[in-house]
Amino acid sequence: MNINEYPLITVITVAYNVYSTIEQTILSVINQTYPYIEYIIIDGGSTDGTIDIIKKYSSKISYWISEPDKGIYDAMNKGIHIAKGKWINFMNSGDTFYNNNVIEKVIDEANWSSDIIYGNTNLLLSCGETIIKPQNISSKNYMPFGHQAVFSSNKLMKKYKFDINFKICADKNFFYTAYKNYAKFEYVDVNISNYEAENGISANNMPLIVYEIGLIEGKTKKTSWKLYYNYFILSHYIKYIIKKILPSSFIQHMRKFKYLHKF
Repeated sequence: MNINEYPLITVITVAYNVYSTIEQTILSVINQTYPYIEYIIIDGGSTDGTIDIIKKYSSKISYWISEPDKGIYDAMNKGIHIAKGKWINFMNSGDTFYNNNVIEKVIDEANWSSDIIYGNTNLLLSCGETIIKPQNISSKNYMPFGHQAVFSSNKLMKKYKFDINFKICADKNFFYTAYKNYAKFEYVDVNISNYEAENGISANNMPLIVYEIGLIEGKTKKTSWKLYYNYFILSHYIKYIIKKILPSSFIQHMRKFKYLHKF
């Protein structure tokens, strides 16, 4: 790629009362070796010192604002509205790029005629960490990646944005909409992001995730789906009780077997 063709990449961080994690995210972005980055931070009106951290690095931030919003996806939409880069990545507070040359590697590896470019995620677990390579895109698996490991075209994001009626799965809805409208997805074998996989909003709200996926796919009125969902709720509750009863050391061993394939 000719140096004059290097695209501006917009990285957006959404934050709210995240004093303990915002700095690592900011450093992960501003220390990228790729020089053409627009960095936007949308804060929801933090009162815990988060703003002090943002101000500390304000000279390296293209734009930031702190004001109340209607939730994470409303904040993300604000970032999309402002974004000038040809491609947009969301690296929200607590998440980080895998290393300092991630964006440079993606630029070199990708065919930038695609609409959505995605790569690998490094899951951070209490039992260790592991690289997850996403499966192929399909009608049943239209978001086999975390949003931290994706670069979506600005044009596409401004067209669809995030539906704020979803509390957890507006990103899944975005990619489902993109897939149904024949957006071109491209995988690059690059480790893009580090993601803390045990304590986030998604990890602790599986019943709501399953319900919202049902809404996205238009299944919630089907009897078969209702039976499946009730079964899921029951099994999820039973698993929760079992985890509370079992020793924590055993749970850690099971996590190692599930994610790291070893004891």
